[in-house]
Amino acid sequence: MIGAEHLLLFVSAFLFPPIIITVILVVLLASFGKSFGIRERYVDLLIKLFEWGARQIHTTAQQKKQNSQSNAGDLDGLDEDFDEQDTAAFFKRTSNNGLNQCEARPPYDDSDGGFTSDSGVTFGSPISHGSSNSLRHRHGSGTSIIRREASVQYLNDVDTETSETVVNSRGWAVINDSVDFVKAGMEAIIEDEVTSRFEAEQLASWNMLTRNSITFYQFVNWKLTALWVLGFIVRYVCLFPLRICLFGIGLLFLIFSTAIIGLVPEGELKRNMNKRCMLICHRILSRSLSAVVYFHDQRNKASEGGICVANHTSPLDVTILSTDNVYALIGQRQPGLLGLMQRAISRASAHIFFERSEVRDRALVTATMREHVNDPHKLPILIFPEGTCINNTSVMMFKKGSFEVGTKIYPIAMKYDSRFGDAFWNSSEQGWLEYIMRMMTSWAIICNVWYLPPMEKMEGEDAIDFASRVKKTIAKRGGLVDLDWDGGLKRAKVPKKMVTQQQDRYFHRMARYTSYSEKPKEVVESPDNDLENEDPISFVAKAGFSLQDLPEDTVADDDHNSIEKKEPHPNITKRRSDTEA
Repeated sequence: MIGAEHLLLFVSAFLFPPIIITVILVVLLASFGKSFGIRERYVDLLIKLFEWGARQIHTTAQQKKQNSQSNAGDLDGLDEDFDEQDTAAFFKRTSNNGLNQCEARPPYDDSDGGFTSDSGVTFGSPISHGSSNSLRHRHGSGTSIIRREASVQYLNDVDTETSETVVNSRGWAVINDSVDFVKAGMEAIIEDEVTSRFEAEQLASWNMLTRNSITFYQFVNWKLTALWVLGFIVRYVCLFPLRICLFGIGLLFLIFSTAIIGLVPEGELKRNMNKRCMLICHRILSRSLSAVVYFHDQRNKASEGGICVANHTSPLDVTILSTDNVYALIGQRQPGLLGLMQRAISRASAHIFFERSEVRDRALVTATMREHVNDPHKLPILIFPEGTCINNTSVMMFKKGSFEVGTKIYPIAMKYDSRFGDAFWNSSEQGWLEYIMRMMTSWAIICNVWYLPPMEKMEGEDAIDFASRVKKTIAKRGGLVDLDWDGGLKRAKVPKKMVTQQQDRYFHRMARYTSYSEKPKEVVESPDNDLENEDPISFVAKAGFSLQDLPEDTVADDDHNSIEKKEPHPNITKRRSDTEA
């Protein structure tokens, strides 16, 4: 017992001075917005380790595969697809700053020649590893075994297509469409595109965190096991205590600084003090997670007034964005640690927090927001219109409330790099403290932020269309999937109205077909045609059809090489009566 106490004292005496020196150094650098670039080099080292791990997995799997095929005497299957082969190349295409060099650039060009991290270092590539080009091996759900390969997207076609489509056989055309609908339905049962957005995404390769993978729990080789053990020690023994200290310092600085600022009278001095203290506080909090943030197109950043809207992945979104700018927050009052932070920041500047009963009063919320943005001395409002956290693979429907105010909108696209730690908060399964613990024991939090050009409502455009246009712009820039589904489906069932609307659209999709036997325009538009005594063969020939297009009521008699005429087809009878009229 005495020996254990002595060992603990020795370890504490050995670790305490380096931790204290590191904490003081990080706080001082965060206060001035500077960095030695240690986090960036740390990320580079992690990328190399992940590349090596991917190669180990790939090599071991290939050896096992070759041995099994050699023993069975069957070497024909050596060229089968193997995902880890692409995964090794997937990690190789990375630059020195830890970002993926994608094959195609996003549609928006960075005319400023690069982007700047929160430490003030400028980098050359504006492309995030998490863009759509780099996620071709990733999908939204972390639990699915069978993956979706295709989906039927007929909604836009149905809304825009008004003309009928003439086909040889309406029945076969409907059957062909039905096959696609059945396939889409089967895929939705396997993994639909909505509920999978509320679960942590599955990575293409292992990042040495068992929480992010369901396919790499088995033993691969002793090298990879040793690396995982070493990583566990680094994360929980070295990084975690340091991060706890930084988080505590940042939280205490937030509480005490806002309490002092709250005593200062309203004016320019108070606003400047609040801006400086908020930047320092959030930079300390972000470094407690080893966060590396890359900001793009900072010329589009909101300065005073207006509303900033961004896609929502995590409560950390506020901290990430606040390392570069100061915002007024809007939302529902929360209990616990979040409530403590809300009350603290409310003392230093004007924020908009509602009680649960007031949130449903849309008119009150809109009026409060309009009053805030009309004051030139107040901070721009930061809003997440999705209303819930999405796993950073897509952007869901934006609520229209913030787009009814009638002010300038500043879109912000955020994309996290999940290789180093999944920032998504599944509030249905995790509490706030549990989530913070997971973030502090992850490798790092890497995020790219794009400030998009401000947008305003166009003439004749309502709030819903405006919100949809802003959402589409954010999704396109961040390499995210643009979905029209409501994020409220995370905790609610699909309304019956939406099901009926989807069925209606599918019905109209099928009802657009017209077969040749139903609508021969050349015959209907010729009033001189005498159809009373005309046989069906002549009738169809004049219409420009072949024998294959004959109605079922006309059959050939092979014995007498003649045509047997039965009761007229109802469509033909209808045309005759129309012509006579």
